[in-house]
Amino acid sequence: MPILKKDKYYVDRKFNTIFRDGIYFTKVAFAALKAEEYVQEGHLARAAILNLSILPEVAANCVLETLALPKHILDEVDRFSSMNKFEFFLWEFKKIKLDRSVQEIQNIQELKSIRDFMVHPKSKKSEWIDVGENTREADLGRTPLLAIPYSSEEWQGDDPFIVLRVVMAFFDHIFRVLCEFSPGEVQHLLFNSGEYIEGPKGGHVIYGEWKQIQEEWSLRMRFLGVECGAERNL
Repeated sequence: MPILKKDKYYVDRKFNTIFRDGIYFTKVAFAALKAEEYVQEGHLARAAILNLSILPEVAANCVLETLALPKHILDEVDRFSSMNKFEFFLWEFKKIKLDRSVQEIQNIQELKSIRDFMVHPKSKKSEWIDVGENTREADLGRTPLLAIPYSSEEWQGDDPFIVLRVVMAFFDHIFRVLCEFSPGEVQHLLFNSGEYIEGPKGGHVIYGEWKQIQEEWSLRMRFLGVECGAERNL
C-alpha cells in the first residue's frame, strides 16, 4: 500500500477561490439581467468576467509546478505569457505542440485581450452618432470572436456565461483532450492546497452546482468529471 505524503505547508494557489467567485458572479449577473436590475447587472458582469479571465493564468502556474523545474529555469519560464506556459508544459510533458489555430485557443486568446483592456486600461474614443431627436450614442465595437463589447461599461448579464463557456472549453481541451488527465488528476492539480500537486488518476467529486451550470449554459466540463449533454465552445 503506498505511503501518502504528509503536507507540511498550506499552499494558496488561488484557483479554487477565483473559480468559485467567477461562477458566483456569473450566476448573479445573469439573475440581475432577468430581474432587470441594470445597475447591479453591469457591476456583477464586470466582476464575473474579470475573475474568469484570470483563471487561465492561474492554471498555467499550476501545471508548471508539476514539472519541478530548477529555480533558475522556473524564473525564466514564469515570465512567459499564460499561453506560452501551457505550450512549454505540453512539450515537456507530452512532447506535443499546441495548435493555436483551434477554436478553443483562438477564443481564449481573445479573452486575454479583453482582460488586458481591464488591467491595463487605456482610453478609447468613438464618434457620437445621433440615434434620435434628443439621443445619441458612441459605439466602441465588439470583439470579433466572442462579440463582447470593448467597453466594460457596456457589459451585460449574459456576457459572463459566454466567457465561462470559453474558459471551460479551453480547460477541457488542454487537460482532457491534450494531456489526457483524469478528472481526479485535474481536480487535484487545480483545487488542492497541499505541497504535492500531482494527484491520483481516480477519485473526484462533482458538486450539484457544477451539474446545474453545465446544463443551463452547455459548458464543457468533462475535464472535471461532469457528464455533459449539450456542449458549446462559445
